[in-house]
Amino acid sequence: MQHKKKGSNAERELLFMFFDNGFMAARVAGSGSSTLPTPDIIVIKENIGFAIECKTKSGEYLNIREEQIKELETWEKISGHKAYVAWRLTGKKWYFIHYSKLNKTKKAFSIKKEEIIQKGLIFNDFIKQKKEDR
Repeated sequence: MQHKKKGSNAERELLFMFFDNGFMAARVAGSGSSTLPTPDIIVIKENIGFAIECKTKSGEYLNIREEQIKELETWEKISGHKAYVAWRLTGKKWYFIHYSKLNKTKKAFSIKKEEIIQKGLIFNDFIKQKKEDR
């Protein structure tokens, strides 16, 4: 149960970070347990919209089940808006990366900590890029 609480708290943290930067964000009830494709957070501002799958795992690797990535693909295809994975690393920095940049393994999708630091965007850079997308 502690793991679920940690994830929920991290999602709430991101909600406020997006709001403080001029975006509206909502946590999706039942994400992870619904039969429908449901990301953890949906974020919008004017004509900008995107979905976020939040992760707070410690360690050197982040593995995401194939079903979760397929849900992000479906959500993106139907909504017409991009979907990203956000990983909060130790030290409270959030890194964002499009799910398609994760590495496919036999049973999941994966990314190393050093790889997301290189290829991903920290929160402020991600927000800046989203505002420029308009």
